[in-house]
Formats: sequence, structure tokens, C-alpha cells
Amino acid sequence: MTPAYLVFVSLIAFAEIPAVSPVVKSPGDTVTLEIAANSQPNRAPITLHFDVVFPTQLMEPEDKGEVGSAARNSGKSLACRILNPHSYGCVISGGEKPIADGQVAIFHFKVLAAAKPAKTALRIERAVSTTADSKILSLKDTEAAVVIK
Repeated sequence: MTPAYLVFVSLIAFAEIPAVSPVVKSPGDTVTLEIAANSQPNRAPITLHFDVVFPTQLMEPEDKGEVGSAARNSGKSLACRILNPHSYGCVISGGEKPIADGQVAIFHFKVLAAAKPAKTALRIERAVSTTADSKILSLKDTEAAVVIK
């Protein structure tokens, strides 16, 4: 299974990985969205806040996400709440250790059986991080492309 990836790049800004092609899925398939961190040591986040936006006309969430191994190994947990029918507001937090580079969150979406062929995206919006010295950094919105065949 090929997941869709989003990454925190070295300046702690969400960005699509240019080398990753859109994932191609069929109705009934699961799309796995993995979010990873890759930060400069002095800008490593203690907490992350972000919204996960998904196309409800084409897919539905299978869960409210799970904490990734890098965040879990840093003593963090993930909490998401429903903001509206097509987005979650999420927080990765806990403890004083910065979030380690690597996988920080995983989300699963089921492509609806009635979904027609389309190109769509899973988006991360309104993201901010808080560093150990209490600096709040706004992060760029980004998306991972999904092609439904």
C-alpha cells in the first residue's frame, strides 16, 4: 500500500514532498496519510496544532488519527476533534521533549464506494508549532494528492 505523505521540512513548515507522486486509489480502498517531521534542532516543536481537511464527497475517515512513532517516542500523544463534516482539529503534545524527526501522525480514509474518478487532496491547514523557548511558528498549508480511478 502506498501512503500519501506530508512532511515538516527543515524550517518546520508543512510542505508536499516533490518526489512523491499522487497515490492512486479505487472506490473502497483505504488512503493512509502519514505526517512526518524533519526540523532544525533549535526549531523542533514541543507541540503541533493543525487541521486535517478531507473531501467528504469522495472519502470518509476511518479513525481520528493515531500518534506516529517519532512523536510517541518523544512522549507525545495525539488528540483530534471534529471541526465540521470535512475536517479535524488536531494537537500533538505532552511532556517537555521536542518532537523527534520522523513519523508524527497517521490518518486513514476510506474512498467511498460511490466515488467517481477524480483528482483530490488531503490537506493540512492552519498549522502552528510551539518550540521549547515558547516561540510560536506558523506553518505553511500543504496537501497530498490522491487520484481516484
